[in-house]
Amino acid sequence: MKKKYTNMRLKWMIGLLNLLPVFAFAQQKPVANTTVETDSSLIRKFDQKNFLENKVDKWNGTTKKANLIAGAATIYGDDINSTPVSDVTNTVAGRLTGLYTLQSSARTGFDVTQLVLRGQSPLIVIDGVPRSFTNFNPDDVESITVLKDALSTSMYGMRSSGGVIYITTKKQSKNNPFEINFGAEYGALQNLFSPKFITGGDYARIYNEAQLNTNPGSTPVYSDAVISAYDNNTNNPFLQPNNNWYDLVYKKNSAQKRYHLGVAGNSETFKYYASLEHFASDGNFVTDDNNVYNTNNFYKRYNIRTNAEINFNEDISLQLNIFGSVENNNQPGGYASTIMGQVYSTSPLAYAVKNPDGTYGGTASLTNNILANTINSGYVMTTDRTLNSDVFLKYKLDDITKGLWAKAGLSIANYYSELINKSKTFAIYYPTINGTMVSYTKSGADGNVGLGTGTSSMIDQIKQTYYNFMLGYARDFGNHHLDLLGTYNGDNSLSSGLLSNGQLNNILKTGALSAKYNYKEKYFVEAGVANSSFNKYVDGKKWEFLPSVGLGWIASKEEWFNSGIVNFLKLRTTYGLTAKANLSDYFSYIQRYSISSSSGYVFGTGQTAVGTAVEGSLATTNVGAEKARKFEVGADAAFLNNKLNVGITYYNNNFYDLLLVRPSASTIIGTSYPMQNIGEIRYSGIESTADFIGRSGGFGYKIGVNVSVQNNKVLNAGEPNYPYSWLYSAGQSSGTFGYEAIGFYKTGENASNTPTVLGYTPVAGDIKYKDLNGDGIISPLDQKKITGDKPLIFGGLNFAFNYKGFDLSALLQGVLNREVLLSTGSMLALNNNTGYVLDYTTENRWTPSNQENATLPRLTLGTNVNNNLSSTFWVRNGNYFRLKNVELGYSLSQQLTNKLKIKKLRFFVNGYNVLTSSKLDFDPESFVSGFPNQRVINGGVSLTL
Repeated sequence: MKKKYTNMRLKWMIGLLNLLPVFAFAQQKPVANTTVETDSSLIRKFDQKNFLENKVDKWNGTTKKANLIAGAATIYGDDINSTPVSDVTNTVAGRLTGLYTLQSSARTGFDVTQLVLRGQSPLIVIDGVPRSFTNFNPDDVESITVLKDALSTSMYGMRSSGGVIYITTKKQSKNNPFEINFGAEYGALQNLFSPKFITGGDYARIYNEAQLNTNPGSTPVYSDAVISAYDNNTNNPFLQPNNNWYDLVYKKNSAQKRYHLGVAGNSETFKYYASLEHFASDGNFVTDDNNVYNTNNFYKRYNIRTNAEINFNEDISLQLNIFGSVENNNQPGGYASTIMGQVYSTSPLAYAVKNPDGTYGGTASLTNNILANTINSGYVMTTDRTLNSDVFLKYKLDDITKGLWAKAGLSIANYYSELINKSKTFAIYYPTINGTMVSYTKSGADGNVGLGTGTSSMIDQIKQTYYNFMLGYARDFGNHHLDLLGTYNGDNSLSSGLLSNGQLNNILKTGALSAKYNYKEKYFVEAGVANSSFNKYVDGKKWEFLPSVGLGWIASKEEWFNSGIVNFLKLRTTYGLTAKANLSDYFSYIQRYSISSSSGYVFGTGQTAVGTAVEGSLATTNVGAEKARKFEVGADAAFLNNKLNVGITYYNNNFYDLLLVRPSASTIIGTSYPMQNIGEIRYSGIESTADFIGRSGGFGYKIGVNVSVQNNKVLNAGEPNYPYSWLYSAGQSSGTFGYEAIGFYKTGENASNTPTVLGYTPVAGDIKYKDLNGDGIISPLDQKKITGDKPLIFGGLNFAFNYKGFDLSALLQGVLNREVLLSTGSMLALNNNTGYVLDYTTENRWTPSNQENATLPRLTLGTNVNNNLSSTFWVRNGNYFRLKNVELGYSLSQQLTNKLKIKKLRFFVNGYNVLTSSKLDFDPESFVSGFPNQRVINGGVSLTL
């Protein structure tokens, strides 16, 4: 049949390409709206009949949850929109089985959550294209799916081993031919755990104690009179200062704002979604109103997204997705991380913040005044610009044979990061006391932030071109359904700055085939095969062949299956090979040399050095992709008229050819050894889910729980023949090695009568270690694995309720069997001679009067080579539970919205990191951080027209 193109349709295409979907849509015939608008969210969330019909997005298509046999789990936009955060990665904690999350910092603009999927770093894919940018509008998200097994990730070739986080953005209006959505939110942020620094007389006493422990018989720095003055607040604030640096520069509260506007619609020939978003967080530091510029570490973001699809005729359709973002990350000219490092490491009694005349204080050696560094050092701003564009053209080839189609896609992404450095210097004045006279000496100079000052530089520019050609065939033959897909795709990326291998492009190519067959949607067979390459491997290692297969059986559809309790029962299993290319590899099979002046030769009497060539790491032709054999078996069932849905999965993933530097390699050759494919580790575990869903009149409810239990075991670490079994990583779960602490040394114990660290004379109150090999010396031969013996357990409990116009949802997240090894540098007070004096680094320390119950070693000045060793002494219980997210909302009734000529108006308040239960003295994720995780209390309004 010949297809006709009209002028009107050409106008629609022009409107699409010019990003004017709203105006183009005005000329379309809308699709009739048959959905009950008043109850749409209630129906989707709380109707048990729809649970198994939910769609799971994966490579170039969707699958009903009921028919899914590959390892995957999905959450939807409604699940994450209640989380008031800046980055999409912060919305998934506790919601998806197998996905472990860790947010290690809440520094404004740098609060991305680390994602670990079954022990691996997953690939981020957005709308079918591998991408890493996740700082976009959460309202754009249609669904987030984790693809965990070999079958679900088979089409990703050399990037399949880590699993995939597949994010699908919205493409159209679900329920209305045309709608406009607007939202405004405001949130207050507060530290979950603010550090408590010891100041004044308490600090002076602690310092004197550490001084006398380090140098017995020395004269204390702080006299009794000085300590008494601090205790009585009679100290001279300029000559005997007493500061809490943290409270001085770090705000107790900050705020964030978010505004978003979206338009969406659908018709018979045109579908679109477009959004604008502005997000801003005002930063952690105090500021000075006298500055005409902002020195705070604020973060601002402006996002735009347009997704549109036009059907030119019955066979040809074009999809165009464009995303743009501009981010501004600001910080003081003294740099945020540097300032917080000074806060922790500086004595509160070091110097006056300001002198009597208002100038900044300091000493002859401490010239970087912390307050001045925060508010009077200018500013540094990073501007990041991201532009992604995807175009896909699909052609249905039913004229050749029904169900045949072809699709071609091209995606171009460009990321550019620029640094504007407007930092400046400042002067401090330090006092000198001569009798009763005090004089001040200037150090440094006062700079300025003006026209012509500062520098501008490019930090990084990343360019990515991704293409994908697909040929598919999907058709039913009676009770038989067949779905075939072939693809050839390539990813060509180049980084000009940050990546060490940025001088030449990274090129990944994959050719893959997948075949799916089912009979009566009862028996399922799926198979996939991929051949994938990475350009920086030597010939013979460039390509990997990766097959996978899966089987499924819905037993509840058998005629003999007759259970009044079990409404649905599915059994499934998959097995296959995956691979992961090391993108940081830079042609390791080529021996490289560099010119170095520091290691050159000297000729003649003038002692002039001449640069010489220096050999790099040894080249190797035996390096290729890391690989894995993945097995999974599981079952899904529904009970009580589909109200209760449960699932359980067991997986066993054997990762081999892992890249390691062989620990047994000799250093006699004088250069470093290359990484080799010698490691092997097995990850296994059980993942389970249960969801109870139902409705009763105007009341809807959903209660869900997910639990993941994860084990691992090192099978090969390329280790030499060690003399003792406890020295081997192989045969144990992965973890940290260190010493076994067995209490404190007691009076009279020394190197002559008890094992000690070689070269160190212990004192009562120092940490004592177990001599595992019995040679009388504490040495590396006594180190063993000190963390990671138990399986890691994590998961979440979520619930949602809806009654008439009210809705309530919450998420509880928890982690068990988690052990954390604390940094001795931040846990030992005065480890740098002056700082890190906090409540948790000094309370219950060892003293002659507190020997039996002490939980910290004696105080000393500077690095204590004995107490600073990594050991079980510093291992803590890292278990925690959080009320991660909660939201309460109210939507106006339909009767009232009809009068107002609007579709929906909702008011809401929500919270993030609302409550935390942990045995640690600080946040269980960010630990002893300059920017601890924060609680967010957020309120807003959303309007649909």
